[in-house]
Amino acid sequence: MLLLLALLFPAVSATSLAVEVIIECNTCVLFAEKCYNVTYLFDIEAPFRNRVVIHNMGIIRASNFLFFSFEPSIEDAEYYKVGFVDLDNPGQVGVIGAGQKFNFNFGTFDIDQSNGYVYLGGSDGIYALDTRANKLMHYSSFGDTITNIFFKNKLYFTRYNDRGIVVKRGDYFKTIFEYIPVKNFVVTKYDFIVFLSKYGLYVGKADKLQLVSNNAFYRGITIDLEDNVYAWWVDGIYKVIIENNIVDSRVEKVAHLSGIGAMTFDNKNNILITSDRALYQMTETHYNCTIR
Repeated sequence: MLLLLALLFPAVSATSLAVEVIIECNTCVLFAEKCYNVTYLFDIEAPFRNRVVIHNMGIIRASNFLFFSFEPSIEDAEYYKVGFVDLDNPGQVGVIGAGQKFNFNFGTFDIDQSNGYVYLGGSDGIYALDTRANKLMHYSSFGDTITNIFFKNKLYFTRYNDRGIVVKRGDYFKTIFEYIPVKNFVVTKYDFIVFLSKYGLYVGKADKLQLVSNNAFYRGITIDLEDNVYAWWVDGIYKVIIENNIVDSRVEKVAHLSGIGAMTFDNKNNILITSDRALYQMTETHYNCTIR
């Protein structure tokens, strides 16, 4: 090839030429103007209902275990559960609290990566799973129904039929945005809070709040290893662009993908998504995207 180029263009030095070979990829999608290859990993095993519903996912990065909340079979006494699977050995699976006589109804969770704790919320407050000691213990808010949990140096959570987000650090509790109902939320390293309400999607910090989308039906919100926040809906994935001047914050659609159940990011910041019980990985590639 180089010889052919030299014959065709003898007056041009070899170092000034760049040849781009475009290879099409029919398993790729465009994500934030970059091409990502979508690879099927495996089916997640759990006692699902006939219609599989996985609400959210998260990874303990030290062990590469994926945790996920799901709706179990209709005859189950619990209406929500949290399961786990080893991403390196998908045959190693389980459900938190399985075999115990208590009904935990764990529908939400988040992970303290430094200490290896999974905080779980359900119909009887907040529990903590010490994954290093394999020990489940009651942590806080006994008797409350916890609807969402997020951990970022301290614990944030919401309660059923309540407004605002409760911030807990030790014995200290404070409620922020106490005038607005919150469905789910994430917190960035710069303390911006992105949350979904029945009024739409908001970005907030301290006493400032900005509505960035009127769509109140996003299926979930997640945050990657680089502190970027994403939401997903029936038609694809949206990035929440957070500006220091909060009124300039906005959402931008970054991928046309339908049927996403849950979404998170692995240890290399690759995207993990579910569709029904199937788990897929999206990795950046140099192929030419043929699917838009």
